[in-house]
Amino acid sequence: MDNILIIYPILPIVFLNFIVVFHMRYTIGKAIKKRDVEYRFFRAYEGSAPEYMLISRDHYKNFFEIPILFYLLCLDLYSINDVNTIDLWIAWLFVIFKFGHSYIRLTSNYVPYRAYSFYGCVIFLLCGWINLTIKIRYVLKNNT
Repeated sequence: MDNILIIYPILPIVFLNFIVVFHMRYTIGKAIKKRDVEYRFFRAYEGSAPEYMLISRDHYKNFFEIPILFYLLCLDLYSINDVNTIDLWIAWLFVIFKFGHSYIRLTSNYVPYRAYSFYGCVIFLLCGWINLTIKIRYVLKNNT
């Protein structure tokens, strides 16, 4: 199987990250225009701010947590030159659940659905890392 296929699931997550950035900028602009937040809030991010703006900002910050492990997993799989169908399924399922999580977070923000989609991401990411660990152990065992 062509290893480059494991890079493709990274691209939609990066694209989603940019969507979240633009959404955050929109909500900040909306809050400033409606005078729901003062400019001084942005100096140290202290004080009061509307919930819709904080939700958007927190979601943006979340893209520098779990997705980083996803990027690392995909790049590690690419670097060991051992990508298979299971790896691709796990990666694409992570992408689907991440998009679902973002959609829920930026629309209804209904916590039970958001939690299901988040834990779906975590489970698929964990499966990917377990799979990678087994592959690395197998490679090291066969090279000694």
